[in-house]
Amino acid sequence: MVFPLESARHYDAGDFHPIYIGVFFFNQGRYRIINQLGLETYSTVWLVTDLHSNCFVTLKVLSAYSSTVSSEMYISQYLQQQQAQPDSHPGKAHVIHILDTFVIHGPNGTHHYIVTELLGIDISVITLSVNHVEHIPVPLDAPRMVAAQVALGIAYLHKCGIVHGDLHTGNVHFYTLELENASLADIKRIYGDSFIHSVRCKDNITPPLHYPTTIAYQRERYHEDDVCLSRYADIHAKLCNFGESSFYASNRQPDKPLTSKMPFELQAPEIIFHDMVCPSPSMDIWALGTLMYMILNSNHHPFAFYYDNDDMLRYMVYILGRFPDNWWTAWGKRAEYFDENGLCREHKRMVPFASIDIKAGQNISADKVDAFRSLLYKMFRYVSEERIDAEEVVRLIPSGWKKRNVKHVTGNGRARG
Repeated sequence: MVFPLESARHYDAGDFHPIYIGVFFFNQGRYRIINQLGLETYSTVWLVTDLHSNCFVTLKVLSAYSSTVSSEMYISQYLQQQQAQPDSHPGKAHVIHILDTFVIHGPNGTHHYIVTELLGIDISVITLSVNHVEHIPVPLDAPRMVAAQVALGIAYLHKCGIVHGDLHTGNVHFYTLELENASLADIKRIYGDSFIHSVRCKDNITPPLHYPTTIAYQRERYHEDDVCLSRYADIHAKLCNFGESSFYASNRQPDKPLTSKMPFELQAPEIIFHDMVCPSPSMDIWALGTLMYMILNSNHHPFAFYYDNDDMLRYMVYILGRFPDNWWTAWGKRAEYFDENGLCREHKRMVPFASIDIKAGQNISADKVDAFRSLLYKMFRYVSEERIDAEEVVRLIPSGWKKRNVKHVTGNGRARG
């Protein structure tokens, strides 16, 4: 199967920078473009060879517009500095490693470039089925291990003063040294060859300079999960993508409520009810609790979320109780489900403070289920200041879920840990 990754319409002034497979560029041709990995709203992502370290890495190219308004470049530069410092924090191993940043001026504007280690598939492959990923059996312990690793990664980011701000399955990927040090033949087997399509304007007019002359098409990937999940002992998840991240220890005084591009179902209620003005680690904690639950429960949401946003808010009240007064009065549909005391009007089986359901079938002992449920309640507090911090989350994760930290050595000789 072949599918297009981009369109020439993405290359107007202020949009993407034209990049071509096979081209060497920047710093005396240090990076060679091998393949396109993805197309995001405000960036393109490429598989490249770093000729200095002789290994494969990822190159993210922000659009000219995003380069002017996003803090991703500055977050990445700061994180790169932090990662270069000796640090025994176990969460350091579960955040993508920033290798390089630079700026290029092109026909569509000025673009920020971010080079990172190469990661594999995202963790949605194990949330959609906790028992298998197509033809690869996934051990029942794997979701627990990944949930703990995500918590460790968030704890490290918060230690660095960074709020991730967009925590969901698509921003947590598996890492394996095999991808980084693979041969070109192996990379082509995993990712396939891109098909190159020439750009033609109507009446065969030459495309304008800000358009690319070719567009990349890519085969569907079939073997990425083989590499990332074939050995249980090596399952290793890392947080990535800092497009919505921010420093939380700033003195910024915004004049309007904080908005978030995080999926609605992972947003903390203070964001949903426009009752938050500055990024805070507590917003990550709520999202982390939701994501950990979804990882362990085949992508099921802790607050149901079957139909619409109001359905999710309804289940929040069922489980956690009545919202604080300002949120309660702001929720227009509350009277359809509850009286003013927060008591349910409808199904009698739905009672206030119902327990969070932990799905069976994962061979988790009853005491571990109770411990995880207790942990979630500490993370799902309406008052953000009452939520536990990420270090406490890590401490309270049931014993045996956290994988022992292992140092990895990359093709450029740097130890990761």
